[in-house]
Amino acid sequence: MIDRYFLGKIFKFLLHCHYDIRVTGEELLRDKSIHLVLPNHTAYIDPLILFSEFWDVPICPMVDEAFMRQKIAGWVVRKADAIEVPDLNKSAMSREEGAAVAGQLSRIALDSLAAGKQICFYPSGHVKTVDKEIIGNRRMAYEVCRELPEGVRVIFCHMRGLESSKWSKLKPKKWKWRRTVTLHFEDHTDDVRNWAKTLTRREFNERLEEWYNNPQCAGK
Repeated sequence: MIDRYFLGKIFKFLLHCHYDIRVTGEELLRDKSIHLVLPNHTAYIDPLILFSEFWDVPICPMVDEAFMRQKIAGWVVRKADAIEVPDLNKSAMSREEGAAVAGQLSRIALDSLAAGKQICFYPSGHVKTVDKEIIGNRRMAYEVCRELPEGVRVIFCHMRGLESSKWSKLKPKKWKWRRTVTLHFEDHTDDVRNWAKTLTRREFNERLEEWYNNPQCAGK
């Protein structure tokens, strides 16, 4: 029977054949806490790399219903214990409907954390299309951090090295057989609790953007 752990090991082996993956701060995910992981989103393969590097840590990605319905990709994310959420990007959705769905996403995240699940979602909600992370007026990270359950640690993840790769939306550069990919983790629990209480949603998102886009903020 194929489970999360077997699948994670297989993907880790295959990905390391192509990528030189370097991780710093990984000990933050291996304690006994409940974690909310907030990564930047450089390329479509980001979630698979994160999952394969931490196959032994029960982090549940939040995945929209459209992706979950895909045969192969949906099967993989279900093996990763993904949490299915409504699709916020439906073209026919009105502004009011979009706001209601966004509220549902935040509630699902908070309920999952309160139930003891470790979760991961991307504050930007999309793979970046320019050479920096833009969160704009997205509300999910802000709303979740405003009501963050006690005991949850918020871990930022900065991923770099996949920009302009075949998995990126940026203009591809020369193809490389061996590409270095770095993942850096930092605990910002106290920061986000304070930001969510004292800043507006846009100001909160600007703090996240600053960290994702500034190599010094990312500990590089």
